Amino acid sequence: MHPVLRLMPILMITLVMLLLSLTSVQGQTDSKPLILPFEEGPSLNTWLLGQGYGNTTGAYNNADRWYSAGQGMHFGLDFSAACGTPLVAVADATVAFVDDLSFGSAPHNLILRHESLGLTTLYGHLLNTPPLIQGQFVEQGQLVGYSGDPDGTCDSRPHLHLEIRSLDYRTTYNPVDYMDANWHSLALIGSFSNRFFQIDLDNARQWQTLGDQPDVAFGGRRLNAYAATWPPAFDRTPPASVPPAITSMPIPEDVTVTLQPLETTGCCADFWWHPINSNQLFTIDGAINSRASLFSWDVSVPELQGIVSTTPPPYYSPDFALSLTATEEGAQIQNIATGETWQVNTGGNPPAVNADNTLLMWMERGGATVPGQESPTNAVYLSNIRGEDTRLFMAEEGIDATWLDDHRLLLTLREQPNTRVDVVDIITGERYTLGSWYRPRAFSISPGGTRLAFYLSTQPNETDNGIYWIDIKEGAQTQKVSWIGAYRWRDGNSLFVVPFTPQSTVHQLWLYDIEEDRLRPLTNPTEQPFAIMDGRWLVNSDGSRIVFRNAVNGGSFSLLSIRDN
Repeated sequence: MHPVLRLMPILMITLVMLLLSLTSVQGQTDSKPLILPFEEGPSLNTWLLGQGYGNTTGAYNNADRWYSAGQGMHFGLDFSAACGTPLVAVADATVAFVDDLSFGSAPHNLILRHESLGLTTLYGHLLNTPPLIQGQFVEQGQLVGYSGDPDGTCDSRPHLHLEIRSLDYRTTYNPVDYMDANWHSLALIGSFSNRFFQIDLDNARQWQTLGDQPDVAFGGRRLNAYAATWPPAFDRTPPASVPPAITSMPIPEDVTVTLQPLETTGCCADFWWHPINSNQLFTIDGAINSRASLFSWDVSVPELQGIVSTTPPPYYSPDFALSLTATEEGAQIQNIATGETWQVNTGGNPPAVNADNTLLMWMERGGATVPGQESPTNAVYLSNIRGEDTRLFMAEEGIDATWLDDHRLLLTLREQPNTRVDVVDIITGERYTLGSWYRPRAFSISPGGTRLAFYLSTQPNETDNGIYWIDIKEGAQTQKVSWIGAYRWRDGNSLFVVPFTPQSTVHQLWLYDIEEDRLRPLTNPTEQPFAIMDGRWLVNSDGSRIVFRNAVNGGSFSLLSIRDN
């Protein structure tokens, strides 16, 4: 492609960012008293929002390890940032403490008092002792320190942990309520996990957005000791299976994209598409103090069809022919068409089904993966679909496995600070390395298991930062795209993209064609403003619809439909 043509996506996004910045001024809410704690704005070169405050999935899975003092909640915000990233005072303040590790957040920390606001702020996991002294006055925006790594390596999990507390230090508050930022734009890219918040299935709508989170009282009872929850705990989550390959219709130049609300009362705690039926959508929802249900929607109408099951829901084979319900021994499998059921014993480890429904694969984990510590040795087991002919396929340190199709596994191996990705054929045993990268993020496999997308941020060499894709075949080379944004596979050859415009309150949908290396807009933000809440949006099986919660419309559960004129 001609170099000028390769620059076109960058020029187009730059123009759109300018337009969106004008829109964001008009849509800005009342000013909040605190600024973000960085000298520079967010980007792949500087910092990204990694973990929200409050009822996060990370806090739920690590409540006893890291968050027991704070009611099991994540009592701050985590921002991914390379060691040495400059930090500034979020407001005028007096330095209260420097390196007082009774507050935690080692190896170095800083506590500022904002008397006029009735608040204090804690900067945690700093690189070195802040260049300040107790009692010193600092102005908003003044340099106060540099971000570091709680493990002291700058390769393990470098990030800033920021807390907003009461003046007596005993209570933490949601920083989103006090810091002036476009949080739903920040949430588009950077999250440590594929969803921010854990669901209490007996109160499914509680604490499910960045803005709706509880105050945390240190020493109080645990708030997330849920009797029933979703998603399952880390050690009860089955390996992933890639959805089947699909044939999607080309999107013409004069395409019409419609935006419509499906529900406006606060639904839904979680949602996902049927992997084959492009019109069927599943949601988890429920009233206060009652067990949530799994619902089915027909979005072609659109209307709510009814309840599918109680929760927690089962999980399914890639083609939705089989449902799997976790048991103490392993799983109960049901053929949805015939109703036949059978039990499989996998040692209590939830299994995943391959593409042609002939094999099961599960992981026997040697322990939790804890950043900064040696990775446990995990074992990969295989059996036939009936749970028979079980065999240990491999056992390696730091390994995880995903079904690519009926006979291939994609393996990720943590080799700090790199992650290596291998592909293995379970029939022939042939194995090759697809690549090894320094702290890659957001792995996403295309339908049919033919391509892998991911991004690199805050790399030692700044020119390496960017979003990449690679063919899943031996000898393939990574390809770097010319845009930055959130991405979802439409099919094996194209991605839907929401450009990362953190200064804006509204978002825009684009289409990236891999074969043509071409990015083009599908929506106009001034004519069709929307904002994806909490970074969560999903594409249906034929690439014609996208579902999300729309922050522009009060969080309504909404649908974007891409139609040929």
